[in-house]
Amino acid sequence: MRWLNSVLVVLALSGAYLGLAHLSGGAFPTPGLQLGGDEGQLRRIVTSFWEDIQFKDFEKAASYHDAATQAGVDIPYLLERLFALKPELLDVLSAEIVLVDLDSSGLRARVKTRLRVKNLADAELYEKEVMLYFKRADPASPWLMDLQTSLRELDVEKDKKH
Repeated sequence: MRWLNSVLVVLALSGAYLGLAHLSGGAFPTPGLQLGGDEGQLRRIVTSFWEDIQFKDFEKAASYHDAATQAGVDIPYLLERLFALKPELLDVLSAEIVLVDLDSSGLRARVKTRLRVKNLADAELYEKEVMLYFKRADPASPWLMDLQTSLRELDVEKDKKH
C-alpha cells in the first residue's frame, strides 16, 4: 500500500509540474517534451538560434528565416552591427529568454533575450538584451524570424517631419 501511495504522489507531482510547464509557455525545462504551445515553440526556436550563433553556424542560424530570404540573410554582418564586434571575436556565454509575447492575432510574436557575451579581444564580459521578431502567415504555418528588419537602420522618409 505504501508503494502505491508513493507512486501516486510521484505521478501527481510530475503531472502538476508538466501542467505548470505547459501553462508557463515552456518556461520550465521539460526534457524532450514539446510543451507550452506557441510560446514554448518560440522559446525552443530562440534557444536553438542562439546556440547556432554560439557555435558560429551562421547558415543554420539563417534557416529560421523565410526560405525565400535565407540566402540573403547575412548573420555575421547583423551580429557585427548588433554587438559592434566582429563575429569571430564574439563569444556568447549564455542566452536567457526573458519574455515571449504574441499579438492578439497569434501571427506575430516577439521574444526578448538577455545575452551574456564575452569580447575575446579584451576578455570583457557584458550583458545585452535583444528583441527578436517572428511572424507567420496563419496559425498552422511555422514561425519565421525577421532578424534583418529587427536590426536594420531606420530609413528616414523624406516627406515626413521628424
